[in-house]
Amino acid sequence: MHTRMADSTPDQFPLPKRGEIRIAPLAVVPDLLREFGVAPGPFLKAFGLSEAFFRQPDNPIAFQLMGRLLKACARQTGCPHFGLLVGQHGNAATLGAPGFLIRNAPDVVTALNEAISSLFVHDRGAVPFIEVGDKTTVLGYAIHQTGVEGADQIGDGALAVIWNIMRGLCGSAWRPLEVRFRHDRPADVGAYRCFFQAPLRFNAAHNAVVFSTAWLGKPVQLADPLLRQQFLQHIAEMRQYSDLEFRDRVYQALMLLLGARRCTLDDLAGHFSLHPRTLNRRLSDAGTSFRALHNEALHQTARQLLCDTGASIEGIAAMLGYSDASAFNRAFSQWEGVPPARWRKQMLATPG
Repeated sequence: MHTRMADSTPDQFPLPKRGEIRIAPLAVVPDLLREFGVAPGPFLKAFGLSEAFFRQPDNPIAFQLMGRLLKACARQTGCPHFGLLVGQHGNAATLGAPGFLIRNAPDVVTALNEAISSLFVHDRGAVPFIEVGDKTTVLGYAIHQTGVEGADQIGDGALAVIWNIMRGLCGSAWRPLEVRFRHDRPADVGAYRCFFQAPLRFNAAHNAVVFSTAWLGKPVQLADPLLRQQFLQHIAEMRQYSDLEFRDRVYQALMLLLGARRCTLDDLAGHFSLHPRTLNRRLSDAGTSFRALHNEALHQTARQLLCDTGASIEGIAAMLGYSDASAFNRAFSQWEGVPPARWRKQMLATPG
C-alpha cells in the first residue's frame, strides 16, 4: 500500500547547513559510551550535547563538533577505532531520504548515483564520489573542510556505513577488493580486518572502497519503483529550500571530481549537463571562475592530505595531478608562504 507524502515545507524537513550533517550516524554514541563504562550524560554535556539530541535523527551537528566528539570518545573509552564502531551500526536508513532512494533503485549503479546527487539532504560537510572503471569501481567519501579534528574517526565511520550499504544492495556475497584510509596505519588493525574482510591500504588519497564494476549492474532486491518516485519528488522539493548556492555546488562537484581525478572544465560542465561556456558564464555571475575554484579545491585537499595522512610529498603531488614534487612545492608555497614539508611540520607541532 502506498501513501502520499505530505507537502514539504522548510519547517517539516530541516536541512543541514554548510559544514553540518544529520545526527543520525551518531545515534549509537550514547549506548557505545555506556558499553565502555562511560556515563554519556556528563560526557556529552561537555560538548553542549544531551542524550535526547541523539534521538532526533534530523538534528544537525557541525563536522568540527562531530570530529572533536568522536576523537574524545576514542580517548575516553580507550578504543582508538571508536569511529569504526559507530559506523558499523549505520546503513542506508542512516542517510534519511537518500537512503530510501538507495533501497528502491532499479540497480546498484542508479542507487549510488542518486544517493550521491541527493546526499546534500543529509550531509553538507563532505563529498561522496564514484569512479567507475572497466574492471574496478572506487566509491569514496572526502571531507571538504580543512582542519577537522577527528577526521580519521569520521572517515572510518563513513567507510563502515558504505560497506553496510553495499552489502545491503548487493547481498552477502559482496566483498570489496580493497578499503582505503586517509590516515596512518593504526598500531592494531585487527578490528579493521575483522569488519571489512578485505585488503587494507592506509595513507591513501581518499577514504574509499574498491570493488568489482560488475556489481553495478546488479538489480536491487525488493525495490519499489512507486516509492522511489515519491522520494525523488520529495528530494526535489527539499532542494528548493536548500541554501546551497551555485558556487558551493560547483565547489563540492570539484572536490568530487578531484577525488576521481577527472577535474577539467569539460568534466565539471558535464557534471552539471552544461556547455563549458555556459558554466563559465554562471561562475562569472557568481563572482568566481573555474580556475579560482579549482585552485581552492587543490589547496584544501593538499592541506587535508598533509594533515590527515603520512603520505610523502611526492605521493601527495601525484595524487593531486602535479607533474612532480617541485611543481607542488611551488604551488603550495604560494598558498601558505612555506613549502608543504615545513607546513606539515608546523601543523604537527601545534597542539590540538
